[in-house]
Parts: sequence; structure tokens; C-alpha cells
Amino acid sequence: KVKRQKRVAKILKYFHLNFGFRKPWNLLVDGTFCVGCLQEKVNIKEQMPKYLEEVKLATTGCCITEMESIGSPELYGATLVLKGMPLFRCDHKKALSAKSCIKSLLKDGNQNHFIIATQDGSLREELRQIPGIPLLYLHGNAPTLEKPSEMSEKLTDRISDGKTNLSSHQHKILKELKKQTFGEVQDTDSRKKKKRKGPKGPNPLSCKKSKKVKQVVEQHGAGKKKRR
Repeated sequence: KVKRQKRVAKILKYFHLNFGFRKPWNLLVDGTFCVGCLQEKVNIKEQMPKYLEEVKLATTGCCITEMESIGSPELYGATLVLKGMPLFRCDHKKALSAKSCIKSLLKDGNQNHFIIATQDGSLREELRQIPGIPLLYLHGNAPTLEKPSEMSEKLTDRISDGKTNLSSHQHKILKELKKQTFGEVQDTDSRKKKKRKGPKGPNPLSCKKSKKVKQVVEQHGAGKKKRR
């Protein structure tokens, strides 16, 4: 159990450092995962916080609609479990399949930092082709967080080698991580001293020059007095 927790912590740390994930982790659950949990007698609301520690469960209206549209009595319990989760608004006016809905939420770089919980093998295979998508599934009755995909590791390797340009989203991630580590960083322009406005003071060189002239005049006057 300790070994499993260390493995999970290592994977989550990878996504935190490279893709800006942070606690509480956002776990997006589809209907297939609920079916698997019900079959294996896994209580999602109890087991997921034990496995991932701080976690927020969510699903979408499209995932619920898909389960309801199948209409199988065998899926009734899983549908109730799914309906009991907080709803993330996917804003699809016409319901999509659960797979299409989840993929649409990730197309802009997974800005909501979702961990996807699904038993749909074909969906997991497609999501492995997108960098920065953590995947979770049931292996028997044990929740299992997949290691970072090959695409995720290739992207982070290219960034660390300086062989690719950072996207605007990745720049935001780096800025946020620097802020968390070093505190608020001021821009160099704001640290520059503002030029003083108003009349300038006397030129110090001109002051020294006038003092020297005064000394010469005094010496000249003293010489005249000696001649008398």
C-alpha cells in the first residue's frame, strides 16, 4: 500500500511540475467508470479521496444523458451514482456521446486540469495521444493511475531541451509555478527608478570651479598688500 501511494504521489508531482496540476485534483468521471466501480463494489466517494487524497469529483450532462439513453436496468445503479456527482457544465446544447464530450473539454490543452476516470479502453488510447492528460481506471477492484503517456514525456523532454516553443498556456503555468516558489516577481521596468522632474540643482563641477577662482583672487589681493 505504501509503495502504491508513493507511485501515485510521483505521478501527480510530475503533472504538477510540468502541466500545472494542483490540489484538490479534478477527477472527471464517465458512466463506464461508475459501472466498473459498482461491479467491483468500489465506493467512488470513499475510495477516490483515499487514493488521490484531495480530490473533487465531477461529471458532465452528456455523460449522464448517454447512460439514461441506453435505458438498461443493469445500468440503473451506475446512473444514480453518476447523477449524484457535481455537474461540470460542458455547454453542449445537443448532447454528445460521453467520449466526444470529454475529448471536447481537453482539446485546448486540458485547462481545467482534469484527471479522466474511465473504463473505456478506446477513449484512454485516444487521450494518450494528447500531452498532459492523467488517466485513471479500475484494475480489478483497485483504482490505478496510469504513468504519464509517451506524448506527455516527449513534450516535457523537448521543453527542457529548449527544442520547442512554449504555448501561452504553458507560459501561464511556468509563471504560476514561479510565483508559488519565489513569490510575486516584479517586472524589470517597474524596478527602474523614475527620473526626477523639476528644476535641476547646481552643477557640482561649476561649484568647484568658482571656488578655485575665488582662491586665486584672494591670493592676488594678498600679493598686492605685500608690495605696499
